Amino acid sequence: MTVYILGGGPAGLALADALAEAGGPRFVLVERDNQLGGLARTLEWENRGAHDLGPHKIFSLDQALTARVRSLLPADGWITRPKASRIYMRGHMLPYPPSPLSLGKVFGWAPFVGMVWDYGWARIRSLLGRAAPRTFEEDLAGRVGRGLYEALFKPIALKLWGDPVNLDVKLSAGRVQTPPLMELIARTLGLSKKSQFEALEFEYPKGGLQRIWDAIHRKAQPHGEFLLGTEVTKIEVAGGRIARLGLRDRAGGAERVIDLGPDDFVMSSIPLGRLLVLMGDAVDNGVRERAADVLRLNDLILVFLHVDTPSLFEDSWIFVPDPAVVFHRISEQESFDPGMTGNGSIVCCEVMDNETRPMMELADEELVKRVEEGLRSMGYRFDAGASRVIRLRSSYPVFRPGFEGALTDVLATLDSIGNFRTLGRQGAFNYIGTLDAMDIGYGAARWYLARKPGAPDGWQSERERTRHYPVLD
Repeated sequence: MTVYILGGGPAGLALADALAEAGGPRFVLVERDNQLGGLARTLEWENRGAHDLGPHKIFSLDQALTARVRSLLPADGWITRPKASRIYMRGHMLPYPPSPLSLGKVFGWAPFVGMVWDYGWARIRSLLGRAAPRTFEEDLAGRVGRGLYEALFKPIALKLWGDPVNLDVKLSAGRVQTPPLMELIARTLGLSKKSQFEALEFEYPKGGLQRIWDAIHRKAQPHGEFLLGTEVTKIEVAGGRIARLGLRDRAGGAERVIDLGPDDFVMSSIPLGRLLVLMGDAVDNGVRERAADVLRLNDLILVFLHVDTPSLFEDSWIFVPDPAVVFHRISEQESFDPGMTGNGSIVCCEVMDNETRPMMELADEELVKRVEEGLRSMGYRFDAGASRVIRLRSSYPVFRPGFEGALTDVLATLDSIGNFRTLGRQGAFNYIGTLDAMDIGYGAARWYLARKPGAPDGWQSERERTRHYPVLD
């Protein structure tokens, strides 16, 4: 009996960890990269230190989950960091969440009064009841009023995902939180520092997120096999089950075929679009075409600069909805672990490619130039000693109106395969964070180990449990 885990990101690694902890069954984890961690891995930068693929915090409202992840490293292997973030707009730094007074300074007092009026009417309309919003724009304009939406929320949507008229309400409901009115007033007046809206501190593993994945690798290796640098080339379905996996060694090109036994199982975090292609004729053409039309993934570009200053800013990260600046968020690795960067600082600037802002067509040199111009326009002074550009293709789900119907069809088709399930951000088309993905992996292991022959398997309850995670930025 073997569980084949397709994908070595946080979800797949948590699944391997849980199976190893339970003492079985044996697993084989297949990862196309030469390094574990997926979008949350840590990279070495020669003579300049190390950095993660963007900012990742370890935080969850689930204390048991947090404790489980913490137990993967020694107690002194963790740092507790304060979470501080701001918003840059029109030459001003706003607190996060923005206070009413800060908005007046940025947009002018007359427009600000209009925003307050719109906000008040939006709150009244919500109390009186309104039609359920269908799109990102309907939801946010209904929550905060048209004026504030147009000034602040629409610009960040255009930079991240595309035209908000063409985005499903689930994206705004899940990714854009607005604090309760009384909390906003109390924090603006300095009466409270507590928040139900955002995480005020987070945990971070010393040396980078890779320490977590390396710890799982060491712990789980006696119970299974890790095939790194190995790509899945085909998934054959026969008799309602996965019958065969085709694999290819990316370095040498050698191919192999694995025939699955009657008790073997497959768990996949491969992006759904790619997965359907790998399955070929086993998936109805109508399902495949609908998925290709609706289940879209944006490309993310990370531009890293090594600068001569020990620290460029004090924040964990800064959101940049300002359309004049090419990136939508910046962060520094030293804000997570100062020991990782040594001489100077490593700044990460995130640039999303979408239908309204085609950034992938720009050369590395042009991207670096625009990033440096953006940072200097924000008032930062530095000398960039080196740069590196990393392009993460098809990495961020984009929820278009109607996507849930297509997603339901796709998942129902995949869940009908007896020895196969999909999980994680990519395998369930879910916009989640690192710890959320690990929670899905641990939950999948609990589900698998609890199955009983002839009994309802309960997988749909597990899917429902992981459909929504709060975003506490």
